[in-house]
Amino acid sequence: MRSFDAFARPVQEFQVKTAIGGYISIGSLCLVLALFFAELRYFLTPEAKDEMLIDQNQDRKYLNISLDISFSSLPCAALSLNLMDPKGANVMHVAHEIYKQRRSKTGQPLGKPIRDSLQNVASTPAQLLAASLPEKVAAQSNHSTRSLRCASCFQSHIDEDDCCPTCKDVQASFLSRGWDDRPDGYIFGQCLDELYDKEPAREAEGCRLQAKLHVRKVPATLHLGIPRHLRSEHVKVEKMTELTVMADFSHEVLDLSFGPDFPGLIRVLNGRQKSSHQTPGFTEHYQYDIHVIPTSYDDGMEEVPSHQYSVTEYVKAVDARNPNYEAAASGLWMSYDFTPFEVRVTSSRKSLFHFFTECCAILGGIFAFSGMLDNFAHQIHKSMDNGSRGVLE
Repeated sequence: MRSFDAFARPVQEFQVKTAIGGYISIGSLCLVLALFFAELRYFLTPEAKDEMLIDQNQDRKYLNISLDISFSSLPCAALSLNLMDPKGANVMHVAHEIYKQRRSKTGQPLGKPIRDSLQNVASTPAQLLAASLPEKVAAQSNHSTRSLRCASCFQSHIDEDDCCPTCKDVQASFLSRGWDDRPDGYIFGQCLDELYDKEPAREAEGCRLQAKLHVRKVPATLHLGIPRHLRSEHVKVEKMTELTVMADFSHEVLDLSFGPDFPGLIRVLNGRQKSSHQTPGFTEHYQYDIHVIPTSYDDGMEEVPSHQYSVTEYVKAVDARNPNYEAAASGLWMSYDFTPFEVRVTSSRKSLFHFFTECCAILGGIFAFSGMLDNFAHQIHKSMDNGSRGVLE
């Protein structure tokens, strides 16, 4: 078998070790380690493959929307959220959790968060002017309609559109389900007087609104703006028109998502800041046209259905002092629709065999090249020594 040995070793006495060979060996070893760890990192990093297909998951009729937005110059009492269809009617049967946190001029929280309902928002200059007038006692309703919303019972009723108009009504509804009627983490929107008695309204208040909505998968619009009925005792301004027809809607979008997160997902509007309140006597109309793309992420173990989105945006000033000016309503309008295709993201890892092959290629290539380099350096060194001896002789 000795005749088949391809790794014959020279006798120890015939081996010549040089300083240059030592440097090359140490450099080769460092290079091998660096390339090995780079290859290991590449091997451990999942590889994502995107495919665009026709959306065949039409059976998924619902989706979850998460919204977190902060207004620096608009108090919570003057901010409401509504969900409307393309015709402007209220979207019904929406499971929602909406919390508003009052903030001071310096951004500090004031009191407990307010658990709020979907409300009718002033959508025309005439309605904004009406919100500036002293509040009239509105007829109480026990059920929301496509034209009129009322205070929610916050999932204590089976029907999401049932209403609990007063603080006593919502507390009694919670007690009937065995729930705490005075939760520690928030206060009901119907019980605002208790909150403002402990923490009166301040000048230049801001508001952070956080909302989670479970909605049907159809085009709709999220409208954030001035409520149709604004209570003057919950704000501190010289004139109510400062909060209606001249409202400052400068804001920062902290989060907007249409489903669970997955690796590589980019939420386009997260961190977006807008501040365009410069024209005296005017308010703003912020428009976000959002195109939602159904997306499924598969990592080989589970499939995560979610949504990406792209957005087109613009802003313009609105003269809401003129009731005949119907060009655009103030506030934030987030209109979303859905693409007919879906994106399928498949995440996979490289094979272990491929990793071993690359490691062997690195090891063999570096040592073969370093051997050639060492031999070349040795030959040069040897020729220089022979030349110097010839000169001395």
